[in-house]
Formats: sequence, C-alpha cells, structure tokens
Amino acid sequence: MIAYINRWVLLAALAGGQAATGPLQAHAQSLDRTQESAGYALTDALMPYAQRDYGRALALLAPLAEQGDAVAQLKLGIIFSRGKVGSPDHVVALGWFTKAAEQGQVDAQFELGRIYRNGLGTRVDGNAAISWLQRAATKGAPHAFNALGELYLGHQNVPQDFAIARSWFERGAQIGNSGSMYNLGVIYALGQGVVQDQIEAFKWLQLAADTGVGEDRDRALRARSRLAERLTPVEVSWAASRVEDWSRANLPVTVLASARNP
Repeated sequence: MIAYINRWVLLAALAGGQAATGPLQAHAQSLDRTQESAGYALTDALMPYAQRDYGRALALLAPLAEQGDAVAQLKLGIIFSRGKVGSPDHVVALGWFTKAAEQGQVDAQFELGRIYRNGLGTRVDGNAAISWLQRAATKGAPHAFNALGELYLGHQNVPQDFAIARSWFERGAQIGNSGSMYNLGVIYALGQGVVQDQIEAFKWLQLAADTGVGEDRDRALRARSRLAERLTPVEVSWAASRVEDWSRANLPVTVLASARNP
C-alpha cells in the first residue's frame, strides 16, 4: 500500500509539477512513519517476551494484537495456552491462534492443529487438526509433517492409514525432522504397513538420534540401543552404511556437521 501511494506521488509530480505533490507526499511520509512505529512497537513488545517477562509482554502485545498484528496474536496465544501469566486459558488461546492463523501465520496454524488434535479449549476434531496442520506443512513447518503422520497412525475421526502416515513421516524426514525419523524407525521395527525391517528401523532411529535435540535425541538413542541388542554386528554395520548414504543424499551440510559434533 505504501509503495503504491509513493508511486502515485511520483506520477503526480511528473504530470502536474511539484505544487500538486505536497499534500500527497506528506500523507505518504505519514504512513511510512506509522508503519515504522508499528514495527518498533512490536520489537519493544517482543523484548520482554524473550526475557520471559510475560506480564510486561502481555501489556505491550495486547493492543498490537487487537490492531491485527499476526505475530502479536501468535505470542498472546502462546502466553495463554502455556499459562505464562497464570493458569492456562485454552479458550482465549484458541481465539488468538485462530486470528493469527487466518492471516497465514504458520506457527499459529501449527498450534491450531495441535489444539484440535488434543481438544484444548474446544472439542477434539481430527479433521480440523488435519486441515490446519496441512496448511502449516505447505509452508514447510517441520513439526507439522510429523504431527500429520501421527494423526494417521490412529486418532479420533481420522481413519488409520499407515501408508499415509509413512508418507508424511518421509516428507518430514526429508527436511530433517527428528520426530518423523523416529516414527519411521518405529514403523519399520513393528512392520506397520510395511515389511518388518530391523535394519531399516535402526537406520531411522540412528538418524533421529543424530538430528534430534534433548528428549527427542535421548528417546531415539534408547530405542536404537534396544534394537541393537537384537541385531548382529554385521547388521548394525549395514544399518550404519544406510545412515551414511541417506545423510549424504538428503541432509544439508549444516545438519551433518552438527550431528557429527553434538
């Protein structure tokens, strides 16, 4: 909008001389200042949020959210859903996440999928969860791929479909999502919709451990260790070769480097 007005100012100057541009130029400059000050206001609001001063953040974010700022709406949703300023209020969180998600805010879309999946502040709705998670996945949100796969493993009013679940996990794995890799390991270990393959399962669990952080990494390491007890040294070696081959073909160099230097 601002760029359009500025172009309008320029065209008016060329067509009618400088006399006609004064009020228009002033209006464009005023809009520029408004946009700039709004950016500063959001930055000011996000600083206490980052410092975990959620009471102060709430006070600064609320007017911005009311004015339609999607980032402010997302942050308010997180504050209320996580109980940062008291007990969690999932109903209020749902309202703010919805406002932000409808503006295309990808993290809010993921949060809505989680809310409808778990029935937080609303009834459980697997179809709504899928709809919002698919929107987030379309924009490349890594956790959305894994969440979608898990829904198809079995959830209220979502028909169980191991093939669709595996497809979402594979797409998540392609972009380095550790949870997706872990779930692929489980699928192959149990033979859910695939021929049971312990070596392939070991591969995915090792990849999940290599790319995971914190509890995600620890969970994958525990599962891989239990599986290794049932494999021969030769089979573990074969699995390690698959890990190396898949990593070279699919993972960015930065992910490979961090996996090798935890």
